[in-house]
Amino acid sequence: MFIFIKYFYHIDQINITIDHFIYNTWLYMVLISIMHQLDQMDKKIVDALAIDAHMSSMEMSKQLNICAPTIRRRVNRLIKDDIIRIQAVQINRVKTSITVSILLKVESNVIARAADLLASQKEVGFIVLTAGYFNIVCLCWFESVESYSRFLNTVLYPMEGVLDTDTMICTEYRKYAFIKMNGAANPLKRANKPVDDIDMRIIESLEKDARQKSTVLAKSLNISAPTIRCRINDLLDNNIIRIQAFPNFRMSKTIAAVIALKVANGSVNRIADYLCDMAEARQVLLYTGTYDIGVWAWFESIQAFSDFLKDVINPLEGVEKKEIAIQTEIKKWVHQW
Repeated sequence: MFIFIKYFYHIDQINITIDHFIYNTWLYMVLISIMHQLDQMDKKIVDALAIDAHMSSMEMSKQLNICAPTIRRRVNRLIKDDIIRIQAVQINRVKTSITVSILLKVESNVIARAADLLASQKEVGFIVLTAGYFNIVCLCWFESVESYSRFLNTVLYPMEGVLDTDTMICTEYRKYAFIKMNGAANPLKRANKPVDDIDMRIIESLEKDARQKSTVLAKSLNISAPTIRCRINDLLDNNIIRIQAFPNFRMSKTIAAVIALKVANGSVNRIADYLCDMAEARQVLLYTGTYDIGVWAWFESIQAFSDFLKDVINPLEGVEKKEIAIQTEIKKWVHQW
């Protein structure tokens, strides 16, 4: 759902100095050097943790055929070296909020100002600048239809320099944070919200650091430790959250792209399921609006991205319209380091 060092994403700003550029480039090269030193065992552990970091070292030992003490030692080193972070991710936000994707085309001289304005809104959890027809892509989460309407009328519509927008409401999560979903009810028809304010406070803390002990969380949130443990187990059992390791974004995936597809009637399930099977697809969402399917994908190189378009996207039957934008900079992300 992405980030190796805060300053690296700003090296393309006009006011950055040559010294800063050299310094950040050096840091990037050092990091890449560290990443390349990861052996196959490290990579197997990282891949397993990216799916489920809540499993015990004994469970992972059976799955990977690596002794538990070795796993614990390596995981601690990966965290200490800032190669991975263990955080909670809301893998099924339609159960807690209304998910909306917003594509914006804004005048070049106001991109930074528009992105900063959006980043300041608590409902906006993810913002990237992109190269394509649309130059800003946002993912927002709203508590209600009323809060969504308020955001449109007070933030989006009055924004200066906006040339075009496309707003889409998510109706179903098919894949999120690499986890395939079994589907969910339309967020606009939620009868009983399955989480309350206490759950959300716990989730927000776990999104920053899921390795916190329940006693530490209890003290910071003023909630008893047994209650926290019980609530976390319920959130996990009900597929509201998943505890995952988030690898440094520059560790292996250097290209990220947002792909929006408008498909013919009757083709949504077939195409969405097909895309969910693609290892490159981090998330696949179904929408109501101009586009029916949204995909966020990671690639190891521009060639891999090109091959994905040529071999996967372009041959798809039933696609009537597509919008493809390469991510150039992350402005906000709930899991930003």
